[in-house]
Amino acid sequence: MATTTALIEIDFQHWIVALAHDREVVGRAASARARFRTEEALVVCTRYLSTDPTDPMRSDPAGHGASFHPVLAPDERDLVLTKYDRDVFTNPDLDTNLRLRGITDVVFTGIATEHGVALAARSARALGYRVSVIADACAGTTVGSHHRALAALATEGITVVRADACVGVHSST
Repeated sequence: MATTTALIEIDFQHWIVALAHDREVVGRAASARARFRTEEALVVCTRYLSTDPTDPMRSDPAGHGASFHPVLAPDERDLVLTKYDRDVFTNPDLDTNLRLRGITDVVFTGIATEHGVALAARSARALGYRVSVIADACAGTTVGSHHRALAALATEGITVVRADACVGVHSST
């Protein structure tokens, strides 16, 4: 069966994980990834890189700060995309790759809920995808900002689920 779902992981990089209100989010996101892989979903690993060469912690993809957290490092099956601002959909390669693969449903995990995750979820919905966010596989910069962002997304028609309820969130053809 070909899956029509992509799991899009937002910014699981060392410097961004350090900003998270809940560092355990990395393990929950890794568990979500494992479940989606059993269903052969596309995994998209996204990262933010600064265009400021005087900020090597955020601009050097090979440096520790900008590299992926080892628990969520991409493998050869994954699509890896870079963004240079908060919304990964400003990189046209994301939408193009999803459409070429017949993806209709996108599920998000990531940091920070109120920034990169929320912006990407809204952009995906505006582009016509069915969108879900795995609440406990995301973290905000504060617990309050995390919860406010999730509540706002839910009122905008984006499905917000817990990791233990995400099986079957997406469809297969």
